[in-house]
Amino acid sequence: MRKIKCGVIMRKNSKMILGILVVLIVIIGAVVAYTGIEKSVTDRESFKYAVDNISSAPVDTVDSDINNTKPDSKLGNVMIEIEDSTITPKSVSIIITDNNENQYCWGVEFRVQKRVNGNWKNLKYVSEEPYWIEIAYELNEDNQLTQELDIEAYYGILSKGTYRIVKPVYDNGYIDIYSNEFEIK
Repeated sequence: MRKIKCGVIMRKNSKMILGILVVLIVIIGAVVAYTGIEKSVTDRESFKYAVDNISSAPVDTVDSDINNTKPDSKLGNVMIEIEDSTITPKSVSIIITDNNENQYCWGVEFRVQKRVNGNWKNLKYVSEEPYWIEIAYELNEDNQLTQELDIEAYYGILSKGTYRIVKPVYDNGYIDIYSNEFEIK
């Protein structure tokens, strides 16, 4: 009887080993098939080539005669005015007038400067790094845009003093455009 029991045990082990081999073959086949499909869909060699050719080194590619995006834009044609009736220590509204033929793109970002001992000083943000949405606003038919600036959200409540708003615009590099002065009493 011992021979029969050993034979039964051997058959059970053989079936288990055979089952494990089948599962391994299925898993290996799935991995090979997935890898082949992924390679044919993404064409990784071309992708790698494109990524390898990207440089982080700055390159001056601007030819002012050909690529100047605002050839007739002049800072003298732009004015940022504070709406006097909106001045509070928490917010202010500005009116941007851009009379350039090719107008600048006006976004949300702004800075506040305070006059300290005759010099303009940038105020510090209340958080370490503010987040600005990337959007460009169109000017109305009078070439104007009105924006209400939530000063409190970015700088806190303004103390007494003389201030101005700074709006950055892109013109072959970022430049700052300043509002007229306003006072918090």
